[in-house]
Amino acid sequence: MNPYNNLTEALEGLICQGYNKNFVLKKDCLKVRNSKDKINLNEFQVQQMYHFDDPDPKFKAIIYGVFCERDGTKGLLVTDREILSKSNSQEIENKLEQKSIL
Repeated sequence: MNPYNNLTEALEGLICQGYNKNFVLKKDCLKVRNSKDKINLNEFQVQQMYHFDDPDPKFKAIIYGVFCERDGTKGLLVTDREILSKSNSQEIENKLEQKSIL
């Protein structure tokens, strides 16, 4: 069950929990926004995931709370199904979606 009413509330809640990096989805990794740092597929796990399916398409999103096992980095990846499916990597998509079946 999603404890958040909207996208903004979820972002604020996760930031308060220490998810302080912003990730960008790449073909085979997550890249830290405005940095050269990246996290490879085998180095992270999705700890939290929330879907927001607002009727307005600009408010449809999936928020992932990601933890890097290598160095303890916690961050957020905000995306939607369309972007996720265009990531060109079934491995990344599978890794991110694992949380939904746990």
